[in-house]
Amino acid sequence: MRRASYHNHTVFSDGAETPADFLRQAVAQGVEILGFSDHYYREGPGAAEAPEWALQPRLEARYFETLTELAGSAPIEVRVGLEFDWLEGSAAWLAAPARDPRLDYAIGSVHFVGRQSIDTDRAFWEGLSPDAVNDVHRRYWMAVREMAESGLFDIAGHLDLAKKFAFYPSEDLTPIIRDALDAVKAAGMVVELNTSGWAKDCRECYPSEAILRACFHREIPVTVSADAHRASFVCANFARAYDLLARVGYRELIRFRGRERFAEPLEP
Repeated sequence: MRRASYHNHTVFSDGAETPADFLRQAVAQGVEILGFSDHYYREGPGAAEAPEWALQPRLEARYFETLTELAGSAPIEVRVGLEFDWLEGSAAWLAAPARDPRLDYAIGSVHFVGRQSIDTDRAFWEGLSPDAVNDVHRRYWMAVREMAESGLFDIAGHLDLAKKFAFYPSEDLTPIIRDALDAVKAAGMVVELNTSGWAKDCRECYPSEAILRACFHREIPVTVSADAHRASFVCANFARAYDLLARVGYRELIRFRGRERFAEPLEP
């Protein structure tokens, strides 16, 4: 099995190092397919600027040029992606960039409920009542469903991210989660096992084993990503992820090239 890492952030968004730095680490750690997926966030159509942690509109052309040049000289395969931040109603202005022919894949991720970031500040969660915690989780999964129903993306990024700071709902959200996963399935998306959660307060990968089992039951395919913001983490906890997926029942991992996907055997 070739080791592939698709969810990585460089200095083009909120990563700490350059694409070349990531390439050097990927080669050193035995990665054979390296993908880049810097944050793409737009408040609305024609936005002239993005938050400091996202790819700036003025740097889009340089992003693609840099990765194309890197791929031309790299000793391993390089893939070009973006992680699109889903906001309510954003399909109207994300459709064109998400379908950019220069992309090998597009990740759709929910980091915001309304315009409130749910994964940057623990203090936000600490100030919520139990009912408000339930509401944020509920709205998070509703946003995941809407993101999937847009049909714009190849990969569903870090499902159940709302648990990052270990604030959990006190009510049963199974029906809402089920609807979101059904939408992911209907859209033909791939779910990533995102290993970064093991290093967060929740101490659990995204999504949880229970949700991975629900994905497997629906025959939703899977890939493994580190969500690395530093090059040294480009394949962090991949062996642990492979073992978990095998235990769940997965036998294949999905790879991407030119917006087409193909499967390779999972060999923990």
